Amino acid sequence: MKTLIFLVVVLVIAIAVTMFAEGDPGYVLIARSPWSIEMSLLVFVPLLIFGFGALYALGRLIRRLWLIPQSMAGWRLNRSTKKARASLTQGLLLLAEGNWVKAQNQLITGLPHSDGPIINYLGAACASQALGDTEKRDEYVGAAQKASPQNSFAIAMTQAHLYSWTQQHEQALATLTELRTQQPKHNYILRLLVQTYRALNDWASLAELLPDLRRFKVLGSDAIDALELQAHRELLMMSLPSGSLEVLNRAWQAVPKTLRRYPKLIAIYCDHLIKQDKMNEAESLLREAIVRESDEELLELYGRAHSDDIAKQLETAENWLVSQPEDPQLLLTVGRLSVCNELWGKARSYLESSIKRQPTAHTYQELGALMERLGEPEKALDYYRRGLEALSTITPIIALTDVKPAARRLTGTD
Repeated sequence: MKTLIFLVVVLVIAIAVTMFAEGDPGYVLIARSPWSIEMSLLVFVPLLIFGFGALYALGRLIRRLWLIPQSMAGWRLNRSTKKARASLTQGLLLLAEGNWVKAQNQLITGLPHSDGPIINYLGAACASQALGDTEKRDEYVGAAQKASPQNSFAIAMTQAHLYSWTQQHEQALATLTELRTQQPKHNYILRLLVQTYRALNDWASLAELLPDLRRFKVLGSDAIDALELQAHRELLMMSLPSGSLEVLNRAWQAVPKTLRRYPKLIAIYCDHLIKQDKMNEAESLLREAIVRESDEELLELYGRAHSDDIAKQLETAENWLVSQPEDPQLLLTVGRLSVCNELWGKARSYLESSIKRQPTAHTYQELGALMERLGEPEKALDYYRRGLEALSTITPIIALTDVKPAARRLTGTD
């Protein structure tokens, strides 16, 4: 249709020119001694147009011939880029499938002409990590940094994740600490820091991280509460040498007030107080906690926290026994406090009642020690034997069936 319209337009112009030239066709004279050329205007104009057309076509032909090497180079580059993209796509698919060797080969193959080499390098680093080749992994991460320094944050994040994957926690911590200075609110950085601190048993740092976890809603409130409890429990459980009361008190003061009522934490703190010979402080704290909520571990510690007023302490425990007469742990505690008050008959009664309800190695040990005090070595050894049996679920190598020789040695009658 366009061609037809073009031909019609050309025909109309030709007719118009012919009609215009009928009256006076004109002529053109080109003279340069010793030659001259003369022709009608109607012949000159088409020749002129044709000449310009021929020169234009020749110019285009020469330009095309001149640009052939450049065009070929562009074509080759375009083809190579397409192949590189195909290799990247295939490599990532193989990586997702877990085909590590082929994935690494595909990703490296597409590197020379890749328009995004950082993806190839990081993908190859992940594949090397999965193959256990940490040296190659680090090499690819370094190459990614050189190839795309403007994306250093993404590269460092990948590196931190790979360190965590291989449990290289010290290296992961160093990388994550640097990343956190750049983006302190980054959710995934904070999550990885939680994992790293727990793996390194760095509970002090984890406790310091908890406010940010809450502020930026990195985890659910229940998960953060559990982490907080674990961190402070582990800090309190750290072994302390004698005379470290100041360190212990600082650790306790660092515990949030809401957690200081938690029985497990109170038990750990009071156990340290007892070991530091701070019996009055331990007794007071344990008494208040047991009044709020009776707990087996707290009751056991109360029997070992021998305050200055041991008689008052026994009275307190016996008052608890009124409402819990069948509690074996409370009976053991009252029995121990009776021993401290040198109330031997009462102590024996409480301990034997505890044994009837729940025979434990601790109760047998207390009874054995009491029998020694009362001058009944055979019964003492019998209780000690039962305590050993309660501790073990296998048949003892040495049977303690004949207690008479041991009794004679204990009483000095040998």
